[in-house]
Amino acid sequence: MYLFYLDESGDPASWDQNDNFVLAGVAIHEGQVRRLSDRLNDVQHKFLPGITIPIELHAQHIHGGKGRFRQMAPADRIAMLEAVYDVIARAGFPNLIAFMTAIHVSAVTSGSQALRDCLEDICQRFNTFLVRQFNAGYKDKGLLIMDKSGRESRVREFMAEFERDGTQRGYLGNIMDVPYFADSAHTRMLQMADFLAFAGGRYFNSSDRTYLDKVLGRIDRRTAQGELVGLKHIVASSHRCACIARH
Repeated sequence: MYLFYLDESGDPASWDQNDNFVLAGVAIHEGQVRRLSDRLNDVQHKFLPGITIPIELHAQHIHGGKGRFRQMAPADRIAMLEAVYDVIARAGFPNLIAFMTAIHVSAVTSGSQALRDCLEDICQRFNTFLVRQFNAGYKDKGLLIMDKSGRESRVREFMAEFERDGTQRGYLGNIMDVPYFADSAHTRMLQMADFLAFAGGRYFNSSDRTYLDKVLGRIDRRTAQGELVGLKHIVASSHRCACIARH
């Protein structure tokens, strides 16, 4: 079983600051959840040794020096971010596979449509990965787990629609059950998804590849050196885009 943890960067209902909304996910094989959680616990202990209980590692807060991280020196905050991205980068295939879908404002008619299109696309890509694994002899299914965002009902409606009517690429036959929602403060894997979404937000909205480059090796590909099939940018046909994602 692959547990597919999803988080977002930006607000699909508000476009006053950013041109792109990003939905990103990490597919973690069930046997790796504890080990990867321990690696992120080690990061916390290294940079915040005086705190013995787990606290949420939120990329935007660390980057901006907010909340618990406001007392940290900028150099330490950068080092902490890099340490988390190193955990992601070193979790080799097939233990962790990353996916990312962004939608540009040119392709948006409403917040609901933006969320739906990103969710449909990223789930299609995850399902395609599972099909490819099945054909290679690995019969794992997937379970969707998302951070609580206030849009739980809408996400459930979309997933029910995809199950009933299919998607642009067919049915999501390898994603099991309904989507589940959790508080990111209580699961390191959703925090890992948050870091992936932050990397995507920095790239698509600020042309900053600093953190995306650290996780490109984990983005899904059909072959080790193949195209980044797990990275998608949805844009209007009239919008020219030279980013590294598929269009």
